[in-house]
Amino acid sequence: MYQIEKEVKILNVDVQKVKEKLELNGIKLKGKYIQDIYTFDIPTVDILYKRYVDDMISKNDSRGFRKLILEVRPCFDKEDLKKINMVLDTKDVIEFIDNDMSDLNRLKSDELIKVMEKAENNFSKWIRLRKTGDETTLTIKCIVNSKGEYELDAVKELEFNVPSLDKGKQFLADLGYFPARHQIKMRLVYNYKNAEIVIDKWPKLNPYIEIEAPTKEDIEEAILMLGYQIDDAIVINTDDVYSKIGIDIYSKEYSNLSFSDEETTQVKEYMS
Repeated sequence: MYQIEKEVKILNVDVQKVKEKLELNGIKLKGKYIQDIYTFDIPTVDILYKRYVDDMISKNDSRGFRKLILEVRPCFDKEDLKKINMVLDTKDVIEFIDNDMSDLNRLKSDELIKVMEKAENNFSKWIRLRKTGDETTLTIKCIVNSKGEYELDAVKELEFNVPSLDKGKQFLADLGYFPARHQIKMRLVYNYKNAEIVIDKWPKLNPYIEIEAPTKEDIEEAILMLGYQIDDAIVINTDDVYSKIGIDIYSKEYSNLSFSDEETTQVKEYMS
């Protein structure tokens, strides 16, 4: 079952000052790790949409289609809903298939395909295989941006343990997924009341703080405890943090990111 992550990031932090602030508040280090991360891409919304429409027509199987629409529906704006209504004569795509499965070819309309292509701009879903110390996890992560700005509750994930990186990669390969990117990063982990506070250092990025907690109030309390303002925190995908400095980690050039010699020295200092 998917778990909703309430998490924010505070970018470009001074690691030593943050560590000192945590220590002054009596918050001890829970763990320090070098994480080994593999990312596996999932097909885009429009590609999945076409695939699932074909499944409904040829196999009378609407499960994949329903799940996809329920995930991306928050991305639809008023203009998208007008186009859906114009093509299908219903207010909602799910309502259309619930009412009549006899004319599914209408779902292949160019107008609806364009709606799905547009939704991709506000929807990200991928698989992450990560080793942290002795623990290896496989996570399906999903970000839905429904208002043009990232929302606190926009990130959800489904995570479970796997025996090792090799077994995780083999499992995904058997399902038809292959690594798109590989990254190394440093993570320092702290617990503060109901919140988990981590300091992350990725290759080529300045360190940042990530705060995750069950409620918005828990997160805001942690932000203020660290000496920051609420407005200093944002919800943003790490891919977009890279984009801010002009790096497209989806390009072949950055498919394998590791620390430079200078960064390795910094990381050793951060972890000491």
